[in-house]
Amino acid sequence: MKKTIIFQTNHLHQDDGEIVPAQVLCAPEQPLEIRTGKHPGADIVLPDDVHIALGRVDTHVHFRESAQPTPEEFEADSIRDAGQSYEETIAKIRRSNQFYDIRRGSLAALKGGVWLIGAMGNTIWAPAGEERWRKTDRWYRDHALIFTHVWPRIEPGVAPIEGQEEKDFGSTFGGSGLSGEQRRRMYLDRKGGMISYHNDRERLEETLEEFKRRVNPPDFLLHPLYYDGGTVYAMQRETLQLALEAKLKRLLTRHIPTGPALDMILRARSGAEMELPAEAGIDYLYFNRDMLAERETRMINYRRPALPSAEDQASLRELTRDCARWRDPLTFFASDHAPHPLEAKRFKENGLPGNPGTRVLEHSHQIHMHLIHHAGFTYADIDWLAAAAPAKYITQYRSFPYPVGVMQNGAMANLCIFHPAEEYRVDESALQSQLHDPEYHTAYRDESLQGRVLYTAVNGIVYHVEKHIEAINLL
Repeated sequence: MKKTIIFQTNHLHQDDGEIVPAQVLCAPEQPLEIRTGKHPGADIVLPDDVHIALGRVDTHVHFRESAQPTPEEFEADSIRDAGQSYEETIAKIRRSNQFYDIRRGSLAALKGGVWLIGAMGNTIWAPAGEERWRKTDRWYRDHALIFTHVWPRIEPGVAPIEGQEEKDFGSTFGGSGLSGEQRRRMYLDRKGGMISYHNDRERLEETLEEFKRRVNPPDFLLHPLYYDGGTVYAMQRETLQLALEAKLKRLLTRHIPTGPALDMILRARSGAEMELPAEAGIDYLYFNRDMLAERETRMINYRRPALPSAEDQASLRELTRDCARWRDPLTFFASDHAPHPLEAKRFKENGLPGNPGTRVLEHSHQIHMHLIHHAGFTYADIDWLAAAAPAKYITQYRSFPYPVGVMQNGAMANLCIFHPAEEYRVDESALQSQLHDPEYHTAYRDESLQGRVLYTAVNGIVYHVEKHIEAINLL
């Protein structure tokens, strides 16, 4: 049964930045209806200080669930591991999928006010090549509670996918085993195409093991000091040169951690013959390197590349605020939500740390509110960087039933309904239940957060997300 839910609020966020009282009508798969002002007949009269804004969008999410090929697809696949049988591949996929699947990721997104994600392709059966990618994208769309788009992954010798922005994992920590020439060849094979990349960079003159022996930093600073602003800058400069040589149409830099790194991309746009969009990583806008020593959760905070210094974080905040006020369509927030099991983060026998990245999607809205309360951002700034700009960006790669990224009658009803100031304390055991995730852990468990999300609407389906997550108008 489908039902219309009518909300009454004193704080509806309009596209021009004004905040007004209004009634908002949501019905599954129906366009948004807005009646400005106060009206009788609401199903839910929100408390005086609760806001309704555009639903949030996250273009950089690692859900990690692999699609499962059929025996026929496995045999026909030209890039499969010839030394691994179908049964071995499926067993490996199933072992990986048990730690994190699309449903758990969907629940995390709903908890954070997110209706649309762009999913990364670092899965066992990676979405490389058109057939694998299409199967993975269908798998995610069929199994998710939210709207998804899977970014294809580029691999050496695999033909480009026309019209799609492909993800370069050759730029990430460890380089995915690719040589510099292999990576260059992949770019040249995509002349006029679109690529995104991580800006991780190992030090060319020194391995992580050698750096640890020479510097002997505290464990919690090993990654942040090794992958510093200089390594980020080097990878961005190298990748820009590859993209220019290949005459790409678009190159997206992901999870930018510092002001100088973002400034490089913004400056490169001037006179460039390609588009240079930029994702600012929201973990970097909250945590900085100087905060780690006093946090018991510091070992969860390993990031690739480094966490910024307080100074570089301040400049990143300032530049993203400026981009929002210019209504820059090519700069936006993303999380790099990385749901590794806790065990995967522990130190290895060789003394080096495990997987970096944090689970952040379910708390992304609290980080947005932190920027409002403590870093001079306005609601309009956040609405642009976290909702309007990234939604419009993804429309280049997938279609929606109604316009997105706008708060207007006739648009798609994707909303985040939240209390901007209410304190939020992370309860890991409660979230393990609410997100159906026995592996749940978070770097934010000791933080005093604000901005609890009460409801998330996805194409008119309203989910109550304050505790256990349930649709209230689709039975």
